[in-house]
Amino acid sequence: MTIVRLTADLTRKIAAGEVIQRPASVVKELAENAIDAKSERIDVELAEGGRRLIAVRDDGEGMDEADLRLSIERYATSKIKDESDLSSIGTLGFRGEALASIAAVSRMRIVSRPRSGGEAHSLAVVAGDIDGISPDARGPGTTVVVEDLFFNLPARARFLGSPRTEFLHVNRTTQRLALLSPGIGWSLKHDGREVFAAPPAKSLLDRNAQVYGAQVARAMIPLDGDHGGVRIDGFISRPDLKRGSRRDQLFSVNGRAVSDRGLSYVLASAYRGILRPGSYPLAVIRISLPLPEVDVNVHPQKEEIRFTDPRRVQDALSAALQRALASPHVVSSIVEESSGPRPPVEGAAHSSQPLPFDIGGIAPGMQYPEKVSLQGRRVIGQLQSTYLLVETEDGLEIIDQHIAHERILYERLLAEFAADGIARQLFLLPVRVEVPFETASLLSAHQEALKRVGIVLEEFGGGTFLYREYPRMLAEEQRRRGFQELTETIVAVLSEGGDLEEALFDRVLAEMACAAAVKAGQPLSAAEAQSLVEQLMTLANPYTCPHGRPIIFALSRDELDRRFGRS
Repeated sequence: MTIVRLTADLTRKIAAGEVIQRPASVVKELAENAIDAKSERIDVELAEGGRRLIAVRDDGEGMDEADLRLSIERYATSKIKDESDLSSIGTLGFRGEALASIAAVSRMRIVSRPRSGGEAHSLAVVAGDIDGISPDARGPGTTVVVEDLFFNLPARARFLGSPRTEFLHVNRTTQRLALLSPGIGWSLKHDGREVFAAPPAKSLLDRNAQVYGAQVARAMIPLDGDHGGVRIDGFISRPDLKRGSRRDQLFSVNGRAVSDRGLSYVLASAYRGILRPGSYPLAVIRISLPLPEVDVNVHPQKEEIRFTDPRRVQDALSAALQRALASPHVVSSIVEESSGPRPPVEGAAHSSQPLPFDIGGIAPGMQYPEKVSLQGRRVIGQLQSTYLLVETEDGLEIIDQHIAHERILYERLLAEFAADGIARQLFLLPVRVEVPFETASLLSAHQEALKRVGIVLEEFGGGTFLYREYPRMLAEEQRRRGFQELTETIVAVLSEGGDLEEALFDRVLAEMACAAAVKAGQPLSAAEAQSLVEQLMTLANPYTCPHGRPIIFALSRDELDRRFGRS
């Protein structure tokens, strides 16, 4: 085998392939340059999803003729000067590769005029080679027009999607960049039609409303925290607003959109016990820390980074998330929800049976106090034996009694698990259940894991199992309801694979708590209702059930006064 030196044209194409994969990559690189140039407005235009044409216009600092010539040379940049600058990069671009890479695989024209004064010039480039430069006319800023992307790389062009697919990628990229720069005005046109417009916003919340809509923005919870020199701010969604994937989760570090598995794991962990597996929150999370503590020179696309102390950053994010999810912002307003989608109604077994255990230690018939000391909440009634009406200092709250009790039981199970393990009750007469023979091996293989959450099963043979022990606080009610359905749920969880312990927390403990909780349609005495509310409000998260449904809806006194014409 003979070693040969690659041609300049081939090395340009290889290098471009690391930076530019599709039209969205072009838009990202050009728009980030525009942001670095202190633009106040950025306009993106596409034809055929960007396959035929991509144009990005800004009103930033612009370039003179000399800088315009240098801009398409590889490793020519205005962002860094020497090696020491690599330890404190504060701009989105710095490698000097973007324009050179785009130019190498397209027909490109750049028109730029410096904000500081001087004339505009136009530079034409074909496959990386300058095809001419001449005076032109435009206001201060820069316009980059990219045509026939990958015209000289037909193998790469074949991997592009349809115009609609490529447009969707560009649209998502543009909106994510807009979320990171709320003070900049943005627009996106596709085949002559404006599909996204966002004038400069006063705040990140306003930009959320521009991107996702006002209803989504109202369902966002603010993040705010400073922990060990790491600043966290942004927004996460209430548990009743969720998605089927992580596509609407955006993390930025010092203004740069990043992909970091550690940060994603912290966000997922914060919602454990709040959202069902397979559901994901929306999030726009901004992280700020000293520049020398972040290494952004990891990959040409600049989305992968390294922290000098990742644990400190993750702890700061975790603390901010926990505070936000335990705040009253999680409570949905009845007014907000009236025009939006409603959560599913919990199936109810109407029964007058007593509570599965004394939820408050208050004797039935005992009068509840005139004024509750715990956050000023006082139960004033029960609606249709399902919802508790609670007077507060700010107005009225409506609490779903089943979901509230479910949350209480779930957090008690978690607390027992974290302490000495879940307390179990031994059945003098074991409960017998049968499962299909092919799934019996699944239960048998995970007996130790089930024991950790308080379930002791003994294999009897032939697809038959005996429940020997069960969590003490739930045992009586579960025995009344039976164990066959619960067993099928456990088998379903185990068959899903993945992280078993996480699945047990998110599904088995939640299902057990749900089964034992007081039911919708079950009358409660005044003392029982008051006790339930008081216990609920002592929890770390009194606002959502383990399945992500809201426990409380609120109606403020101001809204009541407005509705009745008192304001």
